[in-house]
Amino acid sequence: MFKEKNLPKLIVATPILLIALFAVLIIYIITNTQYANFRKESKELEDEYLKKQKIILIKENQRVLDYIDYHRKLEEKRIHNYFRNMIKKGKEVSEKEVELYEKESYERLKRDVIGWVESVRYGKNGYVWIHDTSHHLVAHPFRPYDIGRDDTDNTDASGEKIFQKFINTALENESGGFVEYYWAKPEFESPRKKIGFLKLYKPWGWVVGTGLYVDDIESSIEQKKLLLEQKIEEYTQIVLLVSLGLMIVIGFMGYLISQRIVEVFNKYKEEVYKKERDLKEFNKTLEKKVELALEEAKQKDRALLHQSRLAQMGEMLSMIAHQWRQPLCEISGIFMEMETASKFNKADSEFIRKNSQDGFRLTSYMSKTIDDFRDFFKPSKKKEKFSIKDACKEAIIIASASLQSKDIALILNILEDSQILGYRAEFAHVVLNLILNAKDALLVNNVANPYIKIEIYKEEGLGVVKVSDNAKGIDGKILQRIFEPYFSTKNSSGGGLGLYMSKMIVEKNMGGKLSVKNTEDGAEFCIKI
Repeated sequence: MFKEKNLPKLIVATPILLIALFAVLIIYIITNTQYANFRKESKELEDEYLKKQKIILIKENQRVLDYIDYHRKLEEKRIHNYFRNMIKKGKEVSEKEVELYEKESYERLKRDVIGWVESVRYGKNGYVWIHDTSHHLVAHPFRPYDIGRDDTDNTDASGEKIFQKFINTALENESGGFVEYYWAKPEFESPRKKIGFLKLYKPWGWVVGTGLYVDDIESSIEQKKLLLEQKIEEYTQIVLLVSLGLMIVIGFMGYLISQRIVEVFNKYKEEVYKKERDLKEFNKTLEKKVELALEEAKQKDRALLHQSRLAQMGEMLSMIAHQWRQPLCEISGIFMEMETASKFNKADSEFIRKNSQDGFRLTSYMSKTIDDFRDFFKPSKKKEKFSIKDACKEAIIIASASLQSKDIALILNILEDSQILGYRAEFAHVVLNLILNAKDALLVNNVANPYIKIEIYKEEGLGVVKVSDNAKGIDGKILQRIFEPYFSTKNSSGGGLGLYMSKMIVEKNMGGKLSVKNTEDGAEFCIKI
């Protein structure tokens, strides 16, 4: 597709395709935006419509209740005046006569009220109905034959026992409540959504209901939807016409540009061919240069390791000297004591035996020291499981005499040991290197009450060894460079290889992490593995 011969076609087709995609994107955005606005407006329109319908229902319901309450109180006053006039005339009235008269009067009043209620109309298809609290129908303009019927189990079009819901809503809400349901509507085959407002008239135990159909809003929303679709169609036609015009113009311009590009391309093609030929000649010698560079790098690595081992041997000899100094002094004392005893003829067999045992003990200790150093510096050939604590203790034994000679305290704090897989001797050598570096820093800075602290614990499943000191820390300018090869803060035979080799052992050979940071007292090296 991207061959040289297809380049002119691509130059012409690409912008046309981009314009087409852009047009589709614009149409998609316009359509989505318009429909989103339509949904938002429809929701607002529906909410506003329902709000107005609810206000109408509350007002009509209250008007009916006010009418009933007014006529009930008027009837009470009339009954009261009637019996008061009879008493003034001297007629005797029994309680039974009062009760019977009141009952007949209220029954007549309720019939009149029911007749008026059934004649009330409001809004579109709005009417009033009444139930008593035991679910019996009291008044309904369209159910004259059901008056007195128990509507407890009567349901709406959705199968819900709606009249129970009417009564419960009125009883539970003193100020009345709304109920949504589905009911038959004139001129419609299927039931329509309706909202009713129910309120209890306590004196007579009547639940007065007012209702309105809320599906009238659907026709208004449908009309808006048709207008929206027409508007989107107009926008789409405009976008398509503009896009088509742009395609024609840009297509023609692309054709002219592609011809010019092909000319320039052919010119550069010739130049590239010449350079490619020169490059092939250069590549013939490149392999030899790479081989020489790799060999040189290997030689540098071997020199690096050799230099590191020489530095280790120097440190080892220094530590052996510290380990042997005390036993040699004691052996020298034994010989001096034997010489003195010989001069004064006091070198009996018991004296010789005792001094021989002491000398043998000291030479055995020196021999063991040599074995310890030899084993410690013997490289590990394969990975093995070992204890972090034991490896650290090996390093401490090697360094102990050197630290004691400089009055440097070594604090070992073992919180939790770990068994790890790796090279035990190399790991111990890393710990030893960190201890010796800390010792050098303490001596250079001439710290009072110098100490080196080693902590061993677990953290998130990893074994952790922290080696810290109170040597005032590492200069922040060089803190990030101390693991680089040949970088050193002191003049030593190691040449700055100790920390570099330690990091290689921990991270490359054993898959761990060696890091450093400054604390309030000094530097803190952390091994996580």
